[in-house]
Amino acid sequence: MFKRALPSLSLVSQITLLMLLLGLLGIGGMSMAAWMAGSIEGNAHAINKAGSLRMQSYRLLSEVPLNGKSAAYIRQMEVDQNSADLLQAVERENLQPQFFALRHYWQTTLRDQVLAAKHPQDVSANMAVFVSQLDTLVAELEHKTEYHLQQIALIQRGLVSFTLILLALTIWFLRRHLLTPWRSLLSQASAITAGDFTRRYERKRVATGNAHNEMDILGDSLNSMSVALGEMVDNLAQRVAEKTADLQQKNRMLDYLYRVSRQLHTSAPLEMRMQPVLKELQSLTPLSGVQVRQYENNGAEVFNEFSQASPRQPVSPKVGEHAGETGESLSWSLRDERENYGVLLAQLPPGQHLNDDQQQLVNTLLEQLTSTLMLARQAEDQQQLMLMEERSAIARELHDSLAQSLSCLKIQVACLQMHQERLCEEDAALLQQMREELSTAYRQLRELLTTFRLTINTPGLRAALQHTVDEFSRRMGLAIDFDYQIPPRSVPANQGIHLLHIAREALNNAYKHAKATQVSLSLHASEGEITMSICDNGEGISPDAERQNHYGLIIMQDRASTLHGQCRVARRPDGGTEVTVRFRPEALPINPQEQV
Repeated sequence: MFKRALPSLSLVSQITLLMLLLGLLGIGGMSMAAWMAGSIEGNAHAINKAGSLRMQSYRLLSEVPLNGKSAAYIRQMEVDQNSADLLQAVERENLQPQFFALRHYWQTTLRDQVLAAKHPQDVSANMAVFVSQLDTLVAELEHKTEYHLQQIALIQRGLVSFTLILLALTIWFLRRHLLTPWRSLLSQASAITAGDFTRRYERKRVATGNAHNEMDILGDSLNSMSVALGEMVDNLAQRVAEKTADLQQKNRMLDYLYRVSRQLHTSAPLEMRMQPVLKELQSLTPLSGVQVRQYENNGAEVFNEFSQASPRQPVSPKVGEHAGETGESLSWSLRDERENYGVLLAQLPPGQHLNDDQQQLVNTLLEQLTSTLMLARQAEDQQQLMLMEERSAIARELHDSLAQSLSCLKIQVACLQMHQERLCEEDAALLQQMREELSTAYRQLRELLTTFRLTINTPGLRAALQHTVDEFSRRMGLAIDFDYQIPPRSVPANQGIHLLHIAREALNNAYKHAKATQVSLSLHASEGEITMSICDNGEGISPDAERQNHYGLIIMQDRASTLHGQCRVARRPDGGTEVTVRFRPEALPINPQEQV
């Protein structure tokens, strides 16, 4: 049974079992020896007590006839006869008959004779009998103790012999099942290191069932690895040839990526940089109809489109409409963790596919295109931020200088009006007119400061106009129509801020004066010009609005002049007012350095 159960255990479990057996033998031997030594120690105490009784018997005999002081010796002898060590030893060694006979002889015969004797010779014979019985009891105890010592020695020798046998079996087991297989495994490993894959690990026995011999399992694994390595070496030459061809193709792709990196980081316009990159991509891959769409504000609603032959295009169809009649339409997103910059579109002819190298080429190109579009968007955001900072600085200067002066003048005029009873009627009227003009100028200055402090929290003109439309829709309590039909990034940030202020001023006028129920804001591009229209169906602007010093209209005209364009404010034939701004946008900056 043990022989059948042992192979079912793993090698580590078998070694652990042997170590446990050795440990249990040692612990069992020590425990048994300790127990028997304890019993022997009790016998030694009992022998000492018996010797003490013999010595007290001789002392008591020497004290005959006894006196009052000798009574203590009688009591001590009786105490020693009833001592716990002596009683336990007698009971443990089955010597009760001898001990009880000794005590009975003392209690019934010897004690009374000793008390009544006048001379030692009267009780010496009986005392000798008592001592003889004590010697017999001590001899029995010593014999029992010697017997126990012999048993301890015999058990120790047996345990030592069994331990040595088990230790020898353990050494034999380790050599057979651990050392010999380990040497075989090391020999095979050395052969594999030297390039010899024909060496095999041979089992000493056939493992059946659920055998868990780790060395055999390791040997089987090493055999399998040796076979696999041999096959790998056989196929290595063929793979080297294939890799050489792949490396040549990758070299052409790396050269293309290097030239792409240089091309995309030149100072040419973005569409001019994109055309050769997309054209050569089609020569290295089976892709056709490759184009890039650059999104505005992370959305696909408005975008620029670049291809190998066409420059910037106006708004194009949706991504899903790019698929041709034949082949598979592919798209890759150009985005990072924060924003979505656009998409790369291509057509894959039927029966064609991109291999791993071509897919890796496209992925690397996607990273470079994403980086280029990110830099372009950062350039626009940086220019917008610089404009906002500059306008905020101007607003602070106006507030700290002109606004303070106007406030001081208003206070001084108010103080003069407090003493107007001293002035004539003509001077008082002039003073009132001065106060009204100062109030008008101060109000216009506050509006100008508000305009200068306007911030665009979202990048791009479309998002800023959408935010403005949403704001005035809430204020007016109606939905303002918004139609944005110009390419993204077609208006630089310095012109976009003026366009935004004109739109806000026109919507503010409609909110304050028009009493309209329909308002619309639209932007269109035609022949290189951009037209923005703000229309409402309200009461319409007064024909003499400009002669009435309408500062809002003057500001819109000034901003249109800054754009090198025109601003026209007119009544609509069917009622309401239409504000039209037409201008030609400036060229966009190529990189952030040019903005600075």
